[in-house]
Amino acid sequence: MFRSLRTITAAAGLALTLTACSPSDDDPVAGVPAFPIDAPSVTLLNPGDNPQEVRYFPDGEWDTTVAVSSGVDQHVAKSGDSTAPEAPAGGDVDTTTLPLAAESTEAPAPEDGEEDADTRIDFTAGSGKHSNLDVGQDVAAAEGFHMSWRADDSGSISSLKLLAPDGAPERGLQQVETALLALVNNAVIFPDEPIGPGASWSVERRVAGDAATSRITTYTLVSRDGDRLTLDVAVEERPQRDSVAVDGQDVKVKSASTTSQGQLVVDLSRPLPVSGQSAWTTRLIYGGDEKARVVQDITRAVQYGVE
Repeated sequence: MFRSLRTITAAAGLALTLTACSPSDDDPVAGVPAFPIDAPSVTLLNPGDNPQEVRYFPDGEWDTTVAVSSGVDQHVAKSGDSTAPEAPAGGDVDTTTLPLAAESTEAPAPEDGEEDADTRIDFTAGSGKHSNLDVGQDVAAAEGFHMSWRADDSGSISSLKLLAPDGAPERGLQQVETALLALVNNAVIFPDEPIGPGASWSVERRVAGDAATSRITTYTLVSRDGDRLTLDVAVEERPQRDSVAVDGQDVKVKSASTTSQGQLVVDLSRPLPVSGQSAWTTRLIYGGDEKARVVQDITRAVQYGVE
């Protein structure tokens, strides 16, 4: 289950608020505690043809728009009912659309909770939208939400700072924070080894804001044109624990299955993909054959370069 990083940090006595942190005008997140991001495991599966080193070199300012979608469908299957373990291809979702102003600079020396990094990326959310018009008013009111991360030139993010605008409604803040964290959790990371067309590699990471889930993303390099790379994307999710609490009861995870579809275009001079989408649905089945089972389908998608 998603827990706000602002809530997690506040519980540790490090509230990320404008008044508590007193950020400077030059650096909005100065003094904001850094939240560490678990290092991913990156495995090269196939180097491809004529492999070359691939590294980010983001620099300067850039405007883009992203759309982040999510939805959960849950039902109880009675004993004896037939339930396919395979995840369906998609489901009903709500969508948050965010315009973002991004700025890339050389990472300064690390402070408390930070590591050495090549680049610092700062994002400022504009007035966003939501597929639910009522929620959309709160999302728009969260304009000015700041996110800053430090990353190496492979794209691996080591730490994160979040700063919510003062006075924005909590419902809007949670929607925007969830959308921003989706960008962290879906950042495209390249292997240390050189790669060429046909190359494939996997990135396994624990989902930031959802400690109960790990995600394995497999990328395939379809083509490269200078600094632009087209990637096919496949996602697999699985629970970190073999049992979870459902409606107050501890139940076993019987199976987990993910269906996914995605293709992204990455410009190595930009901190996010410039176009494309990755979408996936994970089906979790809790319980056993001898009792009623809970079937949960979780659908997520991230679209880049929305026009």
